[in-house]
Amino acid sequence: MYYFYEKDENLAFLKEKISDIKIALFKSEINSELTLPNNIIQTLRVEEDGTIWFFTTCKGNYARFIDKSFYAYLSYYKKDTGCRLQLGGKAIIVDNSYEGLLSSGENDSEGYTSVLVQMKIMQAEYVENKVLGDYTWTDKIKTAINNFFVSPSHRVYNFS
Repeated sequence: MYYFYEKDENLAFLKEKISDIKIALFKSEINSELTLPNNIIQTLRVEEDGTIWFFTTCKGNYARFIDKSFYAYLSYYKKDTGCRLQLGGKAIIVDNSYEGLLSSGENDSEGYTSVLVQMKIMQAEYVENKVLGDYTWTDKIKTAINNFFVSPSHRVYNFS
């Protein structure tokens, strides 16, 4: 019972961080001739089970020929807070009209097509670089040495 509570608590933490940052770099790992390009995405929704919904784009109309299931990465970073969230998981290309998430599916003026993707979080790594404001040099050195051995702001999660 403790394990499930901890897992739910970790997912809630990740969901909160994803909602705060919203923007991520998307990278796919597809074993095919046709791949989705690395690009910037905006998170549409994060579900309670750790599924993330977002649109990505690809050149032309070749999205229908890409493997529908693949492994992907999302890298969230927010400069103001100094936190970084790296997610990895199984991604699936879904129909653009699924559950009211709308996209025309047509090419825009530059020839890019929107593709709806859902990704289930399997691994997550969270790092927060705390900014030391008006601390003395001695305090900064102590903090640096402590963080070298044990970083309390570095968390790794495995959901698989």
